[in-house]
Amino acid sequence: MVGQNRRSSRKRKQSLLGSHQKCWLWGRHAVTEALAAGRWLPVELVLSTELDDNVRTLVSDQAETFGIPVLTDEPARLTQLSGARDHQGLLAKMPPYPYADPTAAIGDASKPAFFLILDAIQDPFNFGAICRVACVFGVDAVFIGSQSQVEVTSQVARSSAGAVNRLTICRVDDLAGLARQLRSSGVRLAATSPHADRSIDAAPLGEPLAMIIGNEGAGVCDELAALCDLTVSIPQATSFDSLNAAVSTGIVCYEVHRQRTQS
Repeated sequence: MVGQNRRSSRKRKQSLLGSHQKCWLWGRHAVTEALAAGRWLPVELVLSTELDDNVRTLVSDQAETFGIPVLTDEPARLTQLSGARDHQGLLAKMPPYPYADPTAAIGDASKPAFFLILDAIQDPFNFGAICRVACVFGVDAVFIGSQSQVEVTSQVARSSAGAVNRLTICRVDDLAGLARQLRSSGVRLAATSPHADRSIDAAPLGEPLAMIIGNEGAGVCDELAALCDLTVSIPQATSFDSLNAAVSTGIVCYEVHRQRTQS
């Protein structure tokens, strides 16, 4: 049901992703992807009075399917709510992200499994780009820590191009404990290092694998590095070190995919 410039009486009493502007997800692709995936559903939608009729119909129909209240308001109000001018006429008020159960994620993985462990990634753009790469290359699950790690936020969702809605993301209190659990289940642990003797394209990556992606500044912490079965380097043409966490992840995921799909 669409209401004009008023609060909906059907508003759900539910915790939100963040307070004030932090709970809003905006942009047509980001919002429609969340609705299409049906995993991380908005609490409420706000549509601009100037939104394209085709988009309005699509979004309203999807919202009705899930019983999501829909409001209509002036574009300036959407800008005020989100703090952004690039909302494209569409806002979604989001609940906290539904992280997956790590034990179930490990059990449901493909054969051979491929996981990413993110060690204190703090930049939401990096995290979003990593999720996008992971989704493209079929990563079974992404594991993040509960400390010193950016959570799945509106910015992460937008940076991921909606991939957070399609990807299994697990949040755990103890990454080292998770790493040990993976090793005990037959998954090899690997990380990249510019000082590694073996290049990633020369390393066998076809076995069950969990790649650890280090913090943007400090890299992989000592505790996780000590658990690695394999350390590899990414070949570079020059000594200029310009690969950030997301770019490195893209190279790693491509190489794993290449080795596993080559004839």
